[in-house]
Amino acid sequence: MKHHNNKVNVSGQSLMNVHYKKTNRVCTAIALAALTSFTSTALHAQEEETQEKKEAEVERIQVTVERRSQDIQDLAGTAFAFSGEDLKSQGIQDITDIAESIPGLEIGNNQGNVEVWIRGIGSSNNTELGDPAAATHLDGVYIPRPSGIGSAFFDIARVEVNVGPQGTLRGRNATAGSVNIIPWRPAIDQWNGSAEVELGNYDQRSFSGALNIPVNERLAFRIAGTKVDHDSYYNDVGPLDLELAEAADNLGLRFQALYEATDDLSIYFSYDFAREQGTGYTGTNYALPLGLGIDPDDIEDPRDVVGRGFTPIQDTIHDGFKVEISWDLGEAILEYNGSYRDLIYDYQAATPLSPDFPGVFEALQPLDQALDDFSRFQFLTDSESIIHELRLLSDDDMSRLTYSAGIFLFDERQQTFLASAGDRGGFFQGAEFNQPNTDTDSFSIYGDATYEFSADTRLTLGLRYTKDTKTRQGVNARYAFALGGFDVNTGNTFGCCMGARVGTEGFAFAGFDRTIYDPDLDGSGAVSDEEFLAFYFDGIAQFGQRDTLDDIFANGITPGGADVRPACTDSDVTDSLICNADGTHSFAVPISPNNSITVQDGRIDNSFVDWRIRLEHDINNDQLVYGLIATGHKAGGFNDTFSDPTTGITLAPTYREESVTLFEFGSKNEFDLGDIPTTFNFSAFYNDYRDQVFTNLLSVEQALEFNSGAPADPLDATPGALVVSFSFNAADSAIYGMQFDGKFELPYDINFKWTALWLEAEIEDSQDIQDSRFQADVAPDEAVFQSIDGNRLPRTPRFQLNATLSQVFDIDSGTIDYVVSAGWRDEQFLTIFNSVDYQNPDNPRRRLDDSVDAYWTADAGIGYSHGDGALRFEAYANNLFNEVRTAATIITQFDNTRFFTRPRTFGVRVRYTY
Repeated sequence: MKHHNNKVNVSGQSLMNVHYKKTNRVCTAIALAALTSFTSTALHAQEEETQEKKEAEVERIQVTVERRSQDIQDLAGTAFAFSGEDLKSQGIQDITDIAESIPGLEIGNNQGNVEVWIRGIGSSNNTELGDPAAATHLDGVYIPRPSGIGSAFFDIARVEVNVGPQGTLRGRNATAGSVNIIPWRPAIDQWNGSAEVELGNYDQRSFSGALNIPVNERLAFRIAGTKVDHDSYYNDVGPLDLELAEAADNLGLRFQALYEATDDLSIYFSYDFAREQGTGYTGTNYALPLGLGIDPDDIEDPRDVVGRGFTPIQDTIHDGFKVEISWDLGEAILEYNGSYRDLIYDYQAATPLSPDFPGVFEALQPLDQALDDFSRFQFLTDSESIIHELRLLSDDDMSRLTYSAGIFLFDERQQTFLASAGDRGGFFQGAEFNQPNTDTDSFSIYGDATYEFSADTRLTLGLRYTKDTKTRQGVNARYAFALGGFDVNTGNTFGCCMGARVGTEGFAFAGFDRTIYDPDLDGSGAVSDEEFLAFYFDGIAQFGQRDTLDDIFANGITPGGADVRPACTDSDVTDSLICNADGTHSFAVPISPNNSITVQDGRIDNSFVDWRIRLEHDINNDQLVYGLIATGHKAGGFNDTFSDPTTGITLAPTYREESVTLFEFGSKNEFDLGDIPTTFNFSAFYNDYRDQVFTNLLSVEQALEFNSGAPADPLDATPGALVVSFSFNAADSAIYGMQFDGKFELPYDINFKWTALWLEAEIEDSQDIQDSRFQADVAPDEAVFQSIDGNRLPRTPRFQLNATLSQVFDIDSGTIDYVVSAGWRDEQFLTIFNSVDYQNPDNPRRRLDDSVDAYWTADAGIGYSHGDGALRFEAYANNLFNEVRTAATIITQFDNTRFFTRPRTFGVRVRYTY
């Protein structure tokens, strides 16, 4: 289209930093959460106006999808953009809320891990071995682990979502697309700032502010911050009255400096800090009511649950800095980007017992023991990543050829820890995954160029080579001690099985402070019982106040029974699972063969090439047609190390990288429909998704067979067999459909925007997949290999729609604006099994249900700007009808855990801008 004339954007921020007074008057007046979300002055064009005058009056939205600033109507591809003010006006608080506003985008928070899916392409492998398939960027920096990124969602200029593989320009692990969070940057020679207070339901209190400080004509600073607190979205209906998951105690800070050293040289620096100390995300386990035949639709509120143990504890710190140096060489610009980021994610919780339903307390009998179950888990991650990128890009308008070429280096060092403690267990006392060294190195070299054959026709070619290496050292362990007690019926010293307490108040895992990683302390090649216990105790920093397992082992292992058993306390006497009839605790018998300690040592080397080719043509000033083919890859990996029980050889089977090839044809159009300026765009797309990686639970024997290419035998998963999480390239898929979007600039400054998506996503040519909803060592007859050919990919509603209506009008004392946004999602599935019960296809068990029914959502906001807009009042309602739906789910032998979209939130805010 002729109204492009793109300018190189070396700062990564396409909109100029304008005074906040202008921003508030314009940005908050327009539609929120609608897909293409233009920023408009909403001036009605008259028939006699020229094309040039109409373009001057309609403010265009700029995006940096191509890493250059351009009008979104000139982008030969699919992208969405929202101003930060627009998002805030409807109560959108963090990145997970955006999904309701963009067809094809699904974002779920799975126990604090942000999972992004775009048109069915994504990843739910949140371990240190996994990588996202949709790349998240903050201020132009790739974020490999986006936990805690929600608290960086303040003082935001814009959020962009790029649809489709971004292999050549965005690079690493962007097979689905990318999400780019772009904050405001310092403005030279401008004093401005804002201060805002917000109050809402769930006792929400939010404070935020920003200050732009011009030091002189070449140097400026910007300081911004936010503090957000609200109560838990969960309600404990049990007698403990605990504060449960999804309470927030969040802090975000950002400092930036921009130094224009010369007319040709600029240096930008930023540091951001986010800390989340709320109660995290446990989800709700539906296993109990579903096992009793309760219809989940009869559960009134999935966040009304019976809490147990203790209040969840979250402490996430995510911070980092960036240096960007840009040197204008005349006909080209040399740009260096360097960044360092550190994520520390620490979460401890005891999952709620059950959602509330009639008879829940009778089903949980003995209730006192169920409530006093401190079985806990802890996730602990420390991810440090360093990025260096050197890029040479042409200055636009210098020639008919525009290009970008560069080198990208990525280095991530991770420590990961996951452990559980099985309180009151007679056989299971916990598991531990402790990986102190997981290292990833990635190198890329790329080039991307667009040549103008004429003023109307352009060809783009792009190429990128990537080499990834990942290694890991650590240890995995499973602790299963067989515990017994005095048998009052026979008089025997051993009667199976009594429970032991572990994980009660004051308990702490050692985490990264563990000192023993190889349990074979004497180097004999075998692990003795004493060495196993030494390893177990080394992983515990402190036993709890009411723990008994440490007392049980105080005198060492006692084969066949113990003459000395710890005495029960008064509080334990009535607890028959813990205390024997003779007033003593249970004792340990020889170490069970179910125990295992496996030293981890894995490595994968990947290299691949991504490319794209695109042809675009301006039919006239207002009509663009284009066709493109683009590829993307997500790095492969390796599995946990395990030992072949026959040969004793250890191995960590690998899997190949995934690949996506996108074919897209589209058109973008602007015209007058009568007297109404109108935008209408459409695209048709096809994604060839190859070598998809699925993850299942297999016994070691099955995994060995599967890795060798032989059909795995489900009967190898005998009770007591060690079960491992196993990832493998399992299927190809076809993803195709059409997208339409448009905008009407109606009289009286009314704007109506809409987007519609038709999406098909079918699994093809899959290997038979083991039904991982069943545990191989518990239900070997159910955990069998099944065909999933023809199933829909998870998170792919067939039909999706979003629409937004907004208006701004003047009154004597200022302006009033409002926005109403609605979205509809067709039914969808959340796992590859599509709720199929292979054993009972005509009467499927409810606990296997992973479906999400079709639903509507609606958001609304209204604002009043006094006078020149310096003082502004707003009210908002997000998820107006309180339509709470499942955003992620985990279905295993004993779990049907669901994580939900945010409930209805509403509030008011006042902001002063200067």
